[in-house]
Amino acid sequence: MTALTHPMPMGRTRAVYALEIRLELVRLLRMPAFALPMFLLPVATYLLFAFAVAGEAVAKDPDAGRFMFGGFSVMAVTMAALFATCPNLAMEREQGLLTLKRAQPAPPGAWLTAKIVAGVACGALAYLPILVLAAVTGQAHLSGAQFVAMSAVLVAGTIPFCALGVMLGALTSGSAAPAYANLAYLPGLYLSGVFFPLPKSMHFQTVFWPHFHLDQLVFAAGGVDKFRWIAPEMAVAILLGFTVLCSGVALYRLKRRG
Repeated sequence: MTALTHPMPMGRTRAVYALEIRLELVRLLRMPAFALPMFLLPVATYLLFAFAVAGEAVAKDPDAGRFMFGGFSVMAVTMAALFATCPNLAMEREQGLLTLKRAQPAPPGAWLTAKIVAGVACGALAYLPILVLAAVTGQAHLSGAQFVAMSAVLVAGTIPFCALGVMLGALTSGSAAPAYANLAYLPGLYLSGVFFPLPKSMHFQTVFWPHFHLDQLVFAAGGVDKFRWIAPEMAVAILLGFTVLCSGVALYRLKRRG
């Protein structure tokens, strides 16, 4: 006797995806150990360096304000996206929760979609205070259209870092995942030249970091040509390839190990 399987109706499938996304977001926002550092650290660092430390330099040179706005905005969206996906996925995989979900009559991609959407949403939430602060004070010296274009690129730029988080979460244990996430993220944050200009002897290695390419796309979207070093098409291609690579490794690992 064979069992008959019927595809889930489209309306019910959408409801399952929406429920999974909502629960993932609620779970993240109810974790003070995640929410407070991810949402407060970027804007606090931006306040410290862009206003307290370099306030006079920004007043004299508008390009300095644009550079700092781009760099700290990249930090906000990418850090939140990575840490919203990596540690939780590693813990759920280690505890067998993903295996349990695979045995349930639910779309197999719902939990993964929820992780990515939650990462994008957390990145946008972490970036919002910086956007409001820069727009209200005029510190970034950007027009409304520039803010809109740069914000769209920043939110879209969370996806490669969500893919990186999913890959690290699929490869590492729950206890080690935060350490590996920091190891993969922090060197690129500093070596990519996002925060401060690098000496010419170090320019060769910036192209190896996804942070650099996202920063380049942000400046290209805002029409800030002074800090652009590569073509936007090349930056898009590299970020797309990075996303595909991380996603492929993650799916291969999860398929074999659960």
